[in-house]
Amino acid sequence: CGCFFFSSRRRHTRYISVTGVQTCALPILKKIIFFIIISLLACSVQAAEVKIGYVDLRKIVMESDQGKEAIKTLDSIEKAKNAIIREKIREIKKLEEELTKQAAILTPETIEKKKAEHENLMEEYQKMRRDSEKDLQKNEAELIQKIVLDVKKLLAGLAQKEGYIAVLDKAGVIYMPDESDLTERVLKMFNEAGKPAEKTD
Repeated sequence: CGCFFFSSRRRHTRYISVTGVQTCALPILKKIIFFIIISLLACSVQAAEVKIGYVDLRKIVMESDQGKEAIKTLDSIEKAKNAIIREKIREIKKLEEELTKQAAILTPETIEKKKAEHENLMEEYQKMRRDSEKDLQKNEAELIQKIVLDVKKLLAGLAQKEGYIAVLDKAGVIYMPDESDLTERVLKMFNEAGKPAEKTD
């Protein structure tokens, strides 16, 4: 399951979810199925060389040029939404101060009217927060999933070209030798692929 990104409560340490859900420990059943698949793959090639690699997909998404741009975009969206929310908070505090300072001179009808106004403002504030979080999650999913799909296409091409029978995500691997780690290589390839082609005369 899982992956990683960000939220307003984690401004400087965003945690991305590369599969659309938050990262969690793999269920035992998934681990069993995973090892059965690997065993079958190994048996199917018998004496032939078995090439299996793995990548840290989270690292590629977070540290790639595309990933960094996605984080900047999400930060900008988040700051804009937070500015609107802060303005609503100031409006609520101003009304609360008025009620506190003027309670002794206001008529009961006016007090009730201001209390109702305060309640409406609080409802608007809560709705703003919910909508903001929902929009951020949607934007995050769209940006990150696009990067993940691009990385998977690159991995599929690499695996086919170099004869890998499988390239796994590090998040689901208990152990593999370091020489099977393709992360840095794929990260470099992914960044290079994202650069605009140089013009030639």
